[in-house]
Amino acid sequence: MLIDNLSDTIKPYVTQLREEGWCVLEDVIPADVVDSICDEVETSAEDYNRYSKENGRWARNVISFMPRFAEHLANERLLAVIRALLGPQVRISQTEYKIRPPYYKLVRAYHSDFPYDLNQKWHISQPFPSAVIGITTLWMLTDFTTENGGTWIVPKSHIDLRNPRGKEDGIGDRNPLSGEMQATGSSGSVLIMDSRIWHSNAENPSDGRRTAVVVRYAPWWLNLELFGVNTATIPGETFDKFPDDVKLLYEHRAEDREPSVWV
Repeated sequence: MLIDNLSDTIKPYVTQLREEGWCVLEDVIPADVVDSICDEVETSAEDYNRYSKENGRWARNVISFMPRFAEHLANERLLAVIRALLGPQVRISQTEYKIRPPYYKLVRAYHSDFPYDLNQKWHISQPFPSAVIGITTLWMLTDFTTENGGTWIVPKSHIDLRNPRGKEDGIGDRNPLSGEMQATGSSGSVLIMDSRIWHSNAENPSDGRRTAVVVRYAPWWLNLELFGVNTATIPGETFDKFPDDVKLLYEHRAEDREPSVWV
């Protein structure tokens, strides 16, 4: 999509995403509901872990456990930004809890996300093509600050032919990197990243919990039929309760439901 054809409300975000590899979209989840959504996510994470221990790690898609959060995944502004880079037909490839307790310790682990993660068997080989093949979003359900550990990113690294996990690149995924910064934002905001960008989870030295959900979006043509979290399914009766625009994002994972789009 040409930048000139974009709405003025999203054009700055698309420009930053293309040039810097990331942006933060504010107020995607309204302030009057974000605390209750955060509660749902934190409570459901415990339910998901119990279910997974009893039935297997990939027995249920994470989104099955947080339907109120799911209602926001087709936010109009968010999808407009994502579609500007991936095209009009997108799907969600993966959903994942990212909840860090107080005083959480962590050594940096810089990487790019699927399909560029060189530690996965199913990755694109280097050098990565000059094309956007995945968008990673991190939904901030509590404030993300430098005090509680905003996600580490290296701006413009999405166009670097090297990678922190490239064995011949000599960068090292555990080290602080030149130009790195922490992405911050208020609760209800969404960090949007070109999945090629070098990024790392952060420690949480504060006395409060840092709660987020990672949701990855993919173009319609990308193969998602890979073992593990990408193929975890959603019970049909849960899927039926999703808004129609959210159903389109997850239709390929609904159990016992005939697809209407992704066929």
